[in-house]
Formats: sequence, C-alpha cells, structure tokens
Amino acid sequence: MTIEAKYDPLLFKLPKGVITKSTNVKFDIQYSGDEPERVYFMVKSDEDLEYQYLEMQKTQNGYSIEHFFEFSGHFWYNFQIILNGNCFYLNKTPDFRSALSSEKGEDFLQLVTSEEYKCTNSMQGGIIYQIFVDRFCKIGEVKERSPLVLRRDWGGAIKKNTDDPLKINLEVFGGNIKGITSKLDYIKELGTTKIYLSPISQANSNHKYNTADYMKIDDMFGTEEDFKELVNEAQKRDIGIVIDGVYNHTGSDSIYFDKESRFRTLGAFESRESQLYDWYEFEEFPNKYKCWWGINTLPSINRNSEDFQDFIAGDRGVLEKYLNLGISGVRLDVVDEITDKFVKKIEKKIHEFGKDKVVLGEVWEDAAIKQSYGKRRKYFANNELNSVMNYPFKESILDYIKTKNTFSLESKIRMLENNYPKVVKDNLMNFLTTHDTKRVFSELVAHFNNDEEIAKKVYKIALVLLYTLPGVPSIFYGDEYGMQDNDGSSRGCFDWKAYKNDIYEFVLKLSKIRQLSVFKDGEIKVLNTDDGQFSFERVNGKERVIVITNLSNNPLGLNFNGNYIDFFTGQKAGNQILNENEFRIIIEK
Repeated sequence: MTIEAKYDPLLFKLPKGVITKSTNVKFDIQYSGDEPERVYFMVKSDEDLEYQYLEMQKTQNGYSIEHFFEFSGHFWYNFQIILNGNCFYLNKTPDFRSALSSEKGEDFLQLVTSEEYKCTNSMQGGIIYQIFVDRFCKIGEVKERSPLVLRRDWGGAIKKNTDDPLKINLEVFGGNIKGITSKLDYIKELGTTKIYLSPISQANSNHKYNTADYMKIDDMFGTEEDFKELVNEAQKRDIGIVIDGVYNHTGSDSIYFDKESRFRTLGAFESRESQLYDWYEFEEFPNKYKCWWGINTLPSINRNSEDFQDFIAGDRGVLEKYLNLGISGVRLDVVDEITDKFVKKIEKKIHEFGKDKVVLGEVWEDAAIKQSYGKRRKYFANNELNSVMNYPFKESILDYIKTKNTFSLESKIRMLENNYPKVVKDNLMNFLTTHDTKRVFSELVAHFNNDEEIAKKVYKIALVLLYTLPGVPSIFYGDEYGMQDNDGSSRGCFDWKAYKNDIYEFVLKLSKIRQLSVFKDGEIKVLNTDDGQFSFERVNGKERVIVITNLSNNPLGLNFNGNYIDFFTGQKAGNQILNENEFRIIIEK
C-alpha cells in the first residue's frame, strides 16, 4: 500500500488565511500513490459536536473541494483518506504543515470574521514607544501624598529600602506627564508614531494597575490640563497617545471599593447598600471577595455587571472622557478576564471616534484560538480587537537568538499568516521587553555569561527582526540604549545622562527603515531557515526588502545581481560574506 499526501494552508487554500463570512474557500491536497476509495473534507465549528464529511473531487495533483462558510466563528477541519478500508488523516503539525497519520490528530483552523476589518490606519507602518510613566522623566515639583513614598534618588535601586513587593509598589520616583511632554522631540527622533502609556488614572501605587478613580489623572503625574498638553503636543508631531485600560479589577483602596475608608463615597466593601456593591463578587461579605490572581488589593469586577460596563464604555463614560481628550486608542489589560460582550462594547465606543483608533488587547498566547473560563474568545471572529500584544513573536525571536534554532520563529510567522486577520497582523504590537517581563538586554547578557559584546551583537539582530517582521515594533523605554534590569525589575528609571551609546545610534538608524511602505502592509515570505541562518523578504506592489541573519559559525555567501542596496551602508549589495552574528537588510531598487 503506497500513499503520499500533504496539505499546506498557506499554499493549498484560496483565499488563504482568515476570511469574512459568506465566503467560498477552495481546499486542495496533494496526493500520490494507490487510489483511495474516498477522500473527505472534515469540518465542524466550535459549537458542533460532529464533523461534516464532504467528499472531495479528484484533480490532476490530488483532491479538491470548495466549501461555503456562511457564518462567522472558529471552524476546524481535517482530511480523511480511506484506502483499502483503512483511514488516514492529514493532521496539523506545530509548524502549520501536515503529517499523514492513521490516527486523528490536531485540526487546522479556518477563522471566519463577522465583517471585514475596516481599521486600516491604526498603527500600521509605525513605531510604538511604551512608557512606564513613573520611571521615564520627571519635570518640575512633584508633591508626595500618602500612602505613596516619593524617592529622591532618581535611578536608585528598586529594592534599596525593602524586599516587600507591596511596599516597593508604594515607592515612586516622580516621573510625570510634563516629563513625557518635555521629551517628545526625543521620542519623535526614534520614529515613534504611537506612545503607549502605563495607566494614568489615580491609584495608590507606582504602576497604577490598582485604579482608585478612573475619571481622575493621578495627581502625582499631573493634571488633566497637563495631559491635554501632552496629547496636543504629541499630535503636532504626528504621534498618537494610547492609554492602558484596566477594566477587570480596581484597587481595594479606591472610591469604588474603599476598603481603607479613605474616600467620601460609600464603597462596596463598606456596605451592601452601596450603589457599587454589585460591581464586585463577595463570597462572604465583606472580607472574602473575588480578586485578580488572589491578590486581595485587586478585587475583581463582576464580569456580568452591566452597570460597570456602562460606566466604562457607555455615554459620558470613562472611555468617552479620554477619547474626547484626544487619545488614539486603548490597550486592554488582561483582556481575557473580561467578557466578549464587554470587549465589543469597548470596541464600539472607541471606533465611534474613528476607525483609525486602536483597540489593543493583552494576550500572551495565540489570540485567535484563546480560551478563557472554558469558552473560545471571539476577539477576531467578532472584530473586537484590531491589535494584540505579540508575545509569541517575542518568545520566538529570543528562542532563535539564544538557541540558533529557527523552528519557533518560522512556525509563529506561519501561525500569524493562517490565524490572524490581515489588519490585525499589520497592527500587531511586537516587542522584546514590557513592564511585565525582564529587560531583554539583561536576559541576553546573562545568557552569554556576562559577555556584553556578544550580547550586543545578537541584541542588534533581535532589533532587526523586531523592526522588519509583520506588525509594529514597540520599544519599552530604555530598550533603545540597552537598559538593563534594576534589582530584577524592568521598571527602572531612564538614564538621561548616559543613554547615548552605540545601541541607541543603531536604533536611530534602524527606525528609518519603517518609512518604507512595505512595512505598512507588505507580505512576508521566508527564504532560508538553515543551520542558525534565517532570512525572509517583505514585498508589496512597490517595494521589496530582504532581511538576512546568521547566528551560525558557518559563513553565508550572498550574491545580489541587480539593483540591490544595503540599507545601513547605502552601497550596492553585490557579493559578500555574512559571518556569525551578522545581518543584512537589503533593499531592491
């Protein structure tokens, strides 16, 4: 019995990738060997218990079928081949190719959206600069307020006074909104088109993820007038401001919960008669309540509270307030903790103010197939998010840099090509560091046994990948000069006395490549994944850019016949050798 069969969703399906409902899709498999009795296309939705078995038609190279997807949602499909009474399947492999097996394995995903994405000018082609407000820049007098403790040693050790994380969170260095405004020219020089701010609403911590008052700018950051000035001055430089929306939980020390009896309002913790009581879920009133990850200073919002959802996304609500102040969008903290219904309300409100606004979700996994609370999330099927934080790319880039193995990086590229709508792919927030992770340069220095020269070489390769892969590169403040962790935390103070180094100069140069239109909407094609070498091209109708990296100790010979220009030197590419830990960005003219 001879049988050879394969399927590739990026090559043997038209149209490829995500589709909109009421679309006909053609599926082909390549087949050779003994002629089977039947070949079936198996398909079911998340809601279906059983597959539909649809017989495929024989073609010159294999078998084919066209299937009409009438409704939106997640559809799972496979192929069954019956030969001599035996069943074989073309299961999905981790790199989004197929493997023939006599046992049923993992299915392929066909994601179908409810409507075509219209958000085609949110962040594409730009650069994001992420700022942890308290640690970026301090301008003018900052007044201390209880229970926060103002540190006077900008850049000092985070654990200088204590190892207690709760006490550390009460220590602030005084970074403020005026400080950000004062550095807008610096931020613009990096090519920034969007600034993503950590939470700015009133809260008794340095991170502000324990909101005390959504409607008030934290007074240690500044006033509402200061924020208006920031937005207006940023707009003059063609920079939009994206704020962090923390809508899954509040602080226990807040006007809504008021566990510390610090506010004049009647908080939910203080009385069952509070108008805000139903915002939370008490198991035993008042001391036992649901919290985010069990942290009792972060009481969770009742996921089904319509009143809270209206407070955030309704008329004259929190989002409307900040949208009227001119923000360009919102990053939704722990979006998997809030319901699809609530996310859709948020999306609707934000896009009332323009289809160019971004609705960015914090998702650590493949957002297309994310499940939470036992349900498949419909971030893309319901057009709820037009961007997510691209943690899969971060992990894959670092895996390649550390191990020289290209498998994870190529697999994640193929995953995005198959699972993510085009608009989402172009708007993805790509990064190497965030406020929730270690500083990537610190991680690389440690990995390479404190050899900063090698760490610097591979860090530059990581930056090249960050700036050229599909999506939008995001720089966490300080990563542009190789800022390292402070006492194990990525949330140290920006060093305004010593940031100008060779990494900073490299990032300045690299940022210029984002001016090419190919990085706004260009397609990607992987060219080489051999032995620690990884190369790909980005192409649209106007431009072609080739990116080549070599982490192996085997020299890589390059031969460019034609009008090819090296991005960094401006010289014709020609023939050259790429040695270990080297890279090239080549532009076809």
